Amino acid sequence: MKKTIVCLMIVALSMCIAFANGSNEATGGKVVIKIGNTVTQDHAWNVAIDKMAELAKEYSNGRIEIQCYPNNTLGNESDMIESLRNGTLQMQVADPSAGSSFCKQFDLFVLPFLWRDKDHWTKVLDGPIGKEYSELIEKECGIKILGYWGGVSRNIISTKKQIKSIDDLQGFKLRLAQSELKFKVWNAVGALPVAISLSETYSAMQSGVCDGMENEMPSLLTGKFYEPAKNMTMTEHEITVRPLMINAAFYNSLDDECRDALDKAVAEATILARELEAKAAEEAKKTMVETYGVQVFEIDKQPLIDRTAKVFEEFGKETGLTDVIEAIKNTK
Repeated sequence: MKKTIVCLMIVALSMCIAFANGSNEATGGKVVIKIGNTVTQDHAWNVAIDKMAELAKEYSNGRIEIQCYPNNTLGNESDMIESLRNGTLQMQVADPSAGSSFCKQFDLFVLPFLWRDKDHWTKVLDGPIGKEYSELIEKECGIKILGYWGGVSRNIISTKKQIKSIDDLQGFKLRLAQSELKFKVWNAVGALPVAISLSETYSAMQSGVCDGMENEMPSLLTGKFYEPAKNMTMTEHEITVRPLMINAAFYNSLDDECRDALDKAVAEATILARELEAKAAEEAKKTMVETYGVQVFEIDKQPLIDRTAKVFEEFGKETGLTDVIEAIKNTK
């Protein structure tokens, strides 16, 4: 009997050792991370993602393989953020408002004039508030923000009217992507928002269906929107925030080696992405002005800020982000 018990103990111990070795093998195995976005391969994001993939592979001793799917390969931003949420996609760079249908807090960065300038943007997002916001989003919908990309301003271009003051925006038919919050913002200013798909915006400006649009400089250039709209007003109503996001459960399942390697690669890629986006925006503006004759106008932003203050207040109450908004405003 004793001999039988000893034999059983040896078998059990052997199984435990085998299981432990198997777990270690799984832990030390290869990790494939799929990342999607809607921009072309030569866009700043994808250049930075290529660098991130290279660094993650290096820092993880070859264990991490990041596969990039650009240019709507995996669907539009809303499709991909849903895939990110349910875990069929691991990472994504996107306009966070694409996830506002299931998480209203994602609309925070749609608020106009949230940022005083780029320095303010950087201090907030790279500081405690950026970290707290990431934790909030993870708790609300299982998506973790690893880094904040973007950082370029959105401005208005117009076909006929030169926008030099808030008076010129009264009754102005402004093309917007469909967004309840964006419509509230521009209605408060006095404009008449019109929901038009980006692919139809060029012809809409030509035909007078809308008087103009708002967007980032590179998008205005590549879409040739400067052709029907030669007037640009530096409203700088938004400095873009485009989070690099990961499925939280997937991230938390990584072992320390892979998680540390990914974090390090993300930090370096984030710096590069911001630099490349800023450069692209500057060059796009220069090209539109110097090559295509776009006129640039400044505007007193304070009346616009005053008109949209109530939208801030309502949004804060609806989402529970009043304290976050105040903390952003008070960051010096």
